Amino acid sequence: MIKEFKNKDQTFYNVTVEQLLEMGFSKAEVDTALQIEQAADVAFNRRLAYRADADPLYMEWQYDQTEAKEKAWRAKVAEIKVRYPLPGE
Repeated sequence: MIKEFKNKDQTFYNVTVEQLLEMGFSKAEVDTALQIEQAADVAFNRRLAYRADADPLYMEWQYDQTEAKEKAWRAKVAEIKVRYPLPGE
């Protein structure tokens, strides 16, 4: 499912790949839209994970200023980057 597909002056919402192909859009156009959608989803999920998991550890490190707290925060950031890899990483 593609949440938003824009083509020139048309915008389609919540359409499947099959529907777009049936409407006459090329496979390349649909694949590009799908890649954009997936990249946006990964970026969104990564931001949520940073807020929920890494930011509290960062605040603890800032308060305590200990090496152990910094390591915990940096490890969590690295884990999130592996869990939600951005295209090109």
